[in-house]
Amino acid sequence: MICDVILRKKAGRYIASAKDYPDVVVEENSREKAIDLIKLHLLHYLTKEIELIQVEVPLHNSVVNPWIEKFGCFKDDPGFEDLQAEIEAYRREVDKDESLK
Repeated sequence: MICDVILRKKAGRYIASAKDYPDVVVEENSREKAIDLIKLHLLHYLTKEIELIQVEVPLHNSVVNPWIEKFGCFKDDPGFEDLQAEIEAYRREVDKDESLK
């Protein structure tokens, strides 16, 4: 498991705090000791002090894409392929004009 740790130096001492776990903070004289100690404290905290769980939150106002109901509405339209060809030709012309600038 990878945990983000905020490491800072203050008054000659190194303070390491776990970004996602604000209860886990250590202070040491050297950078290496602070890193080693934060690892131990994180391990203890995550295995002995807390339980990590996942919960599902049912949102009543879930976001619905308004375009979903439009998908496939032209599947039986005989002019749709012609429209696609016209759009493609237009885009190629615009791309050609842009490349000449």
